[in-house]
Amino acid sequence: MGTYSTLIACIIMMCKTSIEATGSCSSPDCVTYDISTEANCVEVSFEKPTYDCRWSAGLDLNVDQVILGGRIVAYKLEWFSGLWTDWYIPGLNDIDEKFNGFPLFPSCSVHFKKMGMRRMWTYFYDHNHMYIICKNP
Repeated sequence: MGTYSTLIACIIMMCKTSIEATGSCSSPDCVTYDISTEANCVEVSFEKPTYDCRWSAGLDLNVDQVILGGRIVAYKLEWFSGLWTDWYIPGLNDIDEKFNGFPLFPSCSVHFKKMGMRRMWTYFYDHNHMYIICKNP
C-alpha cells in the first residue's frame, strides 16, 4: 500500500470511529475535554459532475469551503474510461499538469488567470468523483 493510500485509510478509519463522550473513562489519567466542536467527517462515495466552474479557481484551497461548506481532506476522480484515480490530498499531491485555458468559463463568476495553474478537483466540473469532507458542527 502506498504512502497516500495508507494516509487515506487512516483518515477514513478516524472518520468512521466514534469518540466516546467525556465521562466514559474511569482511569485517573483521562483527559476531560469537550469534543462537541470537532469536525464531523464523512465519505461521499459517489458524486456526479457539478458543472460548477468555481472548482477551477486556480490553486485556491478554500473553494471546497465556499461550494460545499466544509474541508475536503481527500478525493478521487473517475476518468471517462471508467478508471478511478488514486486519492488526492488538497495541497499535497493535487496540482493538475494542465493549466486553465482562456476563456475556460466565460460566464463564470470567478476570475481565471490565463495559463493559471489549477487543482485536480477542477475535474469535479464534468467528471464523477468521490471525497472525504469534514464540516464543523
